[in-house]
Amino acid sequence: MKEELIVRVLEILQEAGFIVSQRCEARSFDLAARRNELTLLAKIMRNIDGLNEEVARSIKRVAFYLLASPLVIGERSGASFLEDDVVYHRYGIPAVNPHTLHNYVVEGVEPYVFSATGGVYVTVDGHAMKAAREEKELSFGDLASKLGVSKRSISKYEEGSMGTTIEIALKLEEILDMILIAPLEFLKPEVEEPPAAVLTEGPEEAISRLERRILAMMEELGFAIFTTAYAPFCAVSFPESPAKAREESEKILTGISDYSEQMLRRARIVSSLSHVMQTRSVFVVNGRSKYVQIDNTVLIGKDELEHIRDQDEFTSVMDERAKIKCLLRS
Repeated sequence: MKEELIVRVLEILQEAGFIVSQRCEARSFDLAARRNELTLLAKIMRNIDGLNEEVARSIKRVAFYLLASPLVIGERSGASFLEDDVVYHRYGIPAVNPHTLHNYVVEGVEPYVFSATGGVYVTVDGHAMKAAREEKELSFGDLASKLGVSKRSISKYEEGSMGTTIEIALKLEEILDMILIAPLEFLKPEVEEPPAAVLTEGPEEAISRLERRILAMMEELGFAIFTTAYAPFCAVSFPESPAKAREESEKILTGISDYSEQMLRRARIVSSLSHVMQTRSVFVVNGRSKYVQIDNTVLIGKDELEHIRDQDEFTSVMDERAKIKCLLRS
């Protein structure tokens, strides 16, 4: 059933003109998609309650560094179907059903209603509300009395920090004689950096030590390194200082792995992601590799990395291997 849902989401995104990556085969987001300036990291699941906080944090962390918008697409919450044209949230990530996604990205129909504890709500245009209230010379108390809510609620409506029920919003529009219910801007890049996930002890510990060692080596070369979790790549690397990193156009999706067939599959997936997200991609490989590049992902051996002096030499190696790839294609 999830496969059918993924196929449906792919059809919608492609119909809407998005460039879509390969499926990620990871616990975090399932795919990336881009149309013009909008980049999505989509987690696709039948029941959105299956998303846990740790995975949500990992998706938001990748979205933050890549200036992308995280999105969950599903069919149910618990035993109930997700309502059409209603936005839900799970751990700060908006969640919609395929119908809502289609209406928004294909038809251009914006949702107005969101679900939260206690029911469904809408937001009002706070600036327009304040201007209309002052024009009609109504105080917070006057408006609160007419609506049957507190003065604090009126203040929060105008600040845009609280939603209200559809009934109250419609009554507010009637009193102020203007349209106030605002569409939801639910696809927005992350603006706060989520904390890094803690690497767990256990069977993956050997790989974790390898990742930590190689990322430390890259930091010594001068890269700003921001780790990820549950993604096909283990970090986003920037050849700039942390203060400037998010604003720089050159971002490197960085994977680290022992050489294996699984690593080759991951390198292809990361190449697809880098194409969609307009970044570069590299895998540092522990062990002998038959390849120097998989699709657009450059492979650099761990032993080779130990002899690289700085980030300029590192990027030169990437440039040379990309050039070889282009010559082979021609």
